[in-house]
Amino acid sequence: MASHEREPLLIDEKDALLDTQTQDEGTPAHSKKTSTSGFSIAFIFSAALIAAVISIESIIHFSSSSSSSDSHAPSNYTCIPGQACWPLINEWSAFNQSINGALKITIPWAAPCFNGTSNEECQNVADDYMDGVARTKQYGAMEFINWETCGESSCYLNSFSPSSPVSGTCSLGRLSTYYVEARTSSDISKTLDFVRQHGIRVSIKNSGHDYFGRSNAANSLAIWTHNMKHLQYHQDFTPKGCKTQYNNIGQVGAGISAQEAWEFFEPLEMLVIVGAIGSVGIAGGFGQGGGHGPLGPTWGLMVDNAIEFEIVTADGQIRTINECTDPDLFWAMRGGGGGTYAVLTSYKFQLHPAVPLNVYSFQAHFPMPEGDLDITESKAHRDIITALALNQTLFASHGIAGYNFFLPDHMVSLQILPSNDATAIQTVTSQWHDFLTSYPGLNITENTYHVFPKFSQWHAFTEMPSIARNGPVGLGIAESGRLIPRSLFSTPADISSLVNAVLIAMQFSYTNRGGGSAQLYATGPVLHPDNSATGVNPAWRDALWEVIMGGIWTSNTPIDVRTQIQNTISAAIQPFKALTSGGGCYMNEGDWTEENWQQTFFGSNYEGLLRVKTRWDPTGLFNCWKCVGWTGYDDKMYSCYAQSRKVPEPTIPQGPVG
Repeated sequence: MASHEREPLLIDEKDALLDTQTQDEGTPAHSKKTSTSGFSIAFIFSAALIAAVISIESIIHFSSSSSSSDSHAPSNYTCIPGQACWPLINEWSAFNQSINGALKITIPWAAPCFNGTSNEECQNVADDYMDGVARTKQYGAMEFINWETCGESSCYLNSFSPSSPVSGTCSLGRLSTYYVEARTSSDISKTLDFVRQHGIRVSIKNSGHDYFGRSNAANSLAIWTHNMKHLQYHQDFTPKGCKTQYNNIGQVGAGISAQEAWEFFEPLEMLVIVGAIGSVGIAGGFGQGGGHGPLGPTWGLMVDNAIEFEIVTADGQIRTINECTDPDLFWAMRGGGGGTYAVLTSYKFQLHPAVPLNVYSFQAHFPMPEGDLDITESKAHRDIITALALNQTLFASHGIAGYNFFLPDHMVSLQILPSNDATAIQTVTSQWHDFLTSYPGLNITENTYHVFPKFSQWHAFTEMPSIARNGPVGLGIAESGRLIPRSLFSTPADISSLVNAVLIAMQFSYTNRGGGSAQLYATGPVLHPDNSATGVNPAWRDALWEVIMGGIWTSNTPIDVRTQIQNTISAAIQPFKALTSGGGCYMNEGDWTEENWQQTFFGSNYEGLLRVKTRWDPTGLFNCWKCVGWTGYDDKMYSCYAQSRKVPEPTIPQGPVG
């Protein structure tokens, strides 16, 4: 399953390297003395957070006394090599011939380095190891090394020093031994026929940007859609079976990345809804799970702009669907998640006449205390985040998007308004600008209004080091998120509670190897409150912030520290959950260990989405981790996840099929 927009994760490299150091009694390298005074601020539940991290087993290793979410039907697709159901070599060969040789055998991207790091092929891999575009160009790598591994089976390099020698065996981990390099819908149709016949699990990948590892599965047959590169512009378009005519419709194949899309439509003076990272595919998890970005407040989520899909359903049929032909399936695929209902091959969507992107960019370092930092007692953090929250409703009413990154020692804030009026953003953000400019003690490194006539110019600006480092790939990652409703910005008391939650979460992350960063995105569809046309989580419609907590690790990070980082990030979102009972998060930027996943990722739409899933995929051919219709912790095909109740079963290597 091609994944979501991959929003930036703000963590400094120097902080990331801390988790590779073994400390006395597990004390973080940056703080052996934790101040707890801030944890008493209106949050009794903070003690529970500490307990959650101290108890390493509490989140990652799933208990048998789980929630009701593990009541699932068994999967019909569990055949693995060595079983009688697994196809014979002549059957694989015949299948390969039927798809014109598109069946490939997987070689992990880092494999050449296990023959010695001095060879040229290894050096090429090492040079590009943390480059998102390079990682998307082969099946044998994911954007995050979590999802290349299964138990002790892996094949990866040391993220921040990829040229350093490696040891051990290069194994497939959870990468499929075979994948279909799909270029046509017919390739996909025949692949689905083959897996139905033999009971093999299918997985779907485009770019591999995914925080849940949903775009691969050990011992599955993978469909790789990355080379489905069709692009087209329709000045006038009428969807199949409909009477409504649309103007300015874009069409992309399943493998098109955000950057490929805007580069194609920009000369036509059109804007397309994309996220923050150019290498993310826009038709897969992004275009089916929601899709937010700098244009979101003005024109909505990507799913709000969907007009028509070309798909292959579980029965192998190639179909064109829209609100006229198949309204239930179209509704579900507009927000219910990729890899769940069908394989999407082509995506048609509304384009928007290009206008400049007007940006207010502010970056500064905070004054640091002489002793240990307690973020909950940091006046600068509290005052600045409070000021942002006080302005957020105003920003939202004018369609301003925001990327706000807060770290223990510095901040980056980007406010974006698509408009022909370059002065509008200055008027709306004047109070925020004046507050930041005059705030005492800040070391300000950027305080500028920019006008970017073209989207590509905006993207080039985000590639500057101080911003680009916020979206690392090629390492292990942990993430959790929460959508914060408009109501929490309505009174000083609500804002105070919200700011307290941010500070507590940051401090908790900081003192427990999570890095201490918090990302506050204002990129949702705030001017598009009607959710009736889409299956996306309704919590999006009322959200002024999407809060993200994140942490990272490398191949050198000890296993117990990786687990602590994951537990820390899972627990750090709890202050926001306490404020948003019955709320949720973006299904593409949540916590893969989330137990209340139906409500959290899908909200009140879950039962309706499940009915659509059951109708169109009655045998459960499409299945992915905590997606609609997920088969649960007892499904052996998910044994590579730490929450699984099964012993890890990595991919079993297979030979060439001819």
